[in-house]
Amino acid sequence: MSQQVANQIGVYMDPELEQYLDAVGQRLVGALGESPYAFQFVIVDQFEPNAFATPGGFIYVSRGLLAQMNDEAELAGVLAHEISHVTQRHHVRQAGRSIGASLFTLPGRAVGIVSKDLGDMINSPIEHAGQVYLSSYSRGQESEADAYGMRLANAAGYDALALADALDGIESSLYLLTGEHHEANYLDTHPTTPKRVADINKLAGGLTLDPMPPLADRAQLYQKLNGLWWGPQNPQQGIFQDNLFLSADLGLSVTFPKDWEKNNTPRVVAAMEPEGKAYLALGSNSGEFSPEGYAAALITKMRDGTGLQPDVNRSFQIGNWPAHLVRYDDASEAETVSLYYVFLNTGKNSFTFVAMGYEHLREALRSSVMSIAKLTPSQEKSIRSLRLRIADIAPGESLADWAQRVNSDWSAEFIASMNGIDDTTVRGSNGESLKYAREERYVAP
Repeated sequence: MSQQVANQIGVYMDPELEQYLDAVGQRLVGALGESPYAFQFVIVDQFEPNAFATPGGFIYVSRGLLAQMNDEAELAGVLAHEISHVTQRHHVRQAGRSIGASLFTLPGRAVGIVSKDLGDMINSPIEHAGQVYLSSYSRGQESEADAYGMRLANAAGYDALALADALDGIESSLYLLTGEHHEANYLDTHPTTPKRVADINKLAGGLTLDPMPPLADRAQLYQKLNGLWWGPQNPQQGIFQDNLFLSADLGLSVTFPKDWEKNNTPRVVAAMEPEGKAYLALGSNSGEFSPEGYAAALITKMRDGTGLQPDVNRSFQIGNWPAHLVRYDDASEAETVSLYYVFLNTGKNSFTFVAMGYEHLREALRSSVMSIAKLTPSQEKSIRSLRLRIADIAPGESLADWAQRVNSDWSAEFIASMNGIDDTTVRGSNGESLKYAREERYVAP
């Protein structure tokens, strides 16, 4: 499951922030006493506020949820809740969304001849991969995790009532994100019902807290969040501009067919024809072989495993880059279905295109493969996304004036929600720092 999460959603790379997350998590684990689990705490590259656990003790928190945190106790409350799902052996009713399930069924032998690695690419669930990983529990399990989690947070020296603050903040911010597309979020699996909030408040009132200093106070927490990529697209993984994919790290661009469903995961960037009649995925290779070498290895594997020989096997050029095409055709039905492999070497990186589709969509697939090109300077400059930043608000300065001064992409109302401020008319006091997001250009390391 942890490997599926890494492949389908991705791990967010911020060593300092992950070290802090792990430190808070291990402080909670220390309050557990003896435990058979070796807990690990990981940031997943997901915009939606989300947190989930695998049965083996991996605890995942999305970058979107971290951006919501205004106090270490809020984060501890979320982590303690997820730890409790593991320790109480809650069995997930739904782990992920059909990771590895086929997108569509094509006739004949074409599906069966795909090798395991390339089959993983074709079978990636494009409609859900990299969006929201769900672990759904019963209402009773959620209540139990609340109770055990709050006791655990309290034992570690955190205010257990902060869990309610975290949930309120998430609910408020999601409500204000009108127009943003959220297929699912943390509140889908952890709903804030009036009874649940009442239960949290009742349980917190019965706990005696022996507070311990946080590992980071509010100002220090904000500085750890400073620089977090906040928006739907993390440019570290490349971005889509409509149907144009741009990656500064790989130094390339690809134009996918217009109006196809697109998805970007750590393993592949892909697109699917709306009716499921064609699929195209681009993934990276280890680079140990030439395009001809990769093609020869594939042909041998296919021949030995299925007895099939390619219908097309030839070298060609994409721009100045050497490439090699291997194609298998299936004419068992009225319209031919083809499976394509295009191996490509840019000099800097080695890639494989895998495509499958009906004959009438061949030109669309060919055009996309041939569109791969070196990133132009203007394209590189256009790779931008939203990034979390921290700035001081001046004494007496309104949130609206402050937002304009720091060029915030967030409205004053949303700034208030993300910073745990109840009143949008509040004015700054001495030495107060606030979170906001602004659009910034991404520069590859």
